[in-house]
Amino acid sequence: VHGDPKMVPDVVGMVLWARALRSMLLDGKKDEDGKVKRGAEMLLAVWQRFEPESEELKGEWRHQNDNLIMWTPAWHGMKMARTVLGETTPLGRDMRTVMTRNLEPLLENASRVVSDNSKENGDVKRRGLSVYDELSKIAVEESSTSGVDSAA
Repeated sequence: VHGDPKMVPDVVGMVLWARALRSMLLDGKKDEDGKVKRGAEMLLAVWQRFEPESEELKGEWRHQNDNLIMWTPAWHGMKMARTVLGETTPLGRDMRTVMTRNLEPLLENASRVVSDNSKENGDVKRRGLSVYDELSKIAVEESSTSGVDSAA
């Protein structure tokens, strides 16, 4: 998964987010060239290759920091893509299912584990938390300017 940039969750997620944002701002929330749809399908394919975590890894802060770095952009990309593609389309529903059943619990656990580790180590700001926090801020800014509700 990590060797091919087309199969790395954070890369695919950021590309999808950028394509969806472009469609929202410049194309009237339409996927004129089909790139949002292709990116969403690719991200769902990446998710299918993701191995479920062992119980041991669920509490390991380094692994959870990596999860925040990888999957936060993917979650935001899916959220923006659903706005463009339609939340009730089959692809929109598939993304919502992955978001609510899988990514949101994964990100909530990761955020908690990494945040706890950060507090235990003198409030060291971990990169995963920075990605999570910064993308959440951007989502709030987007929602205030484009009518998209905030995220994560």
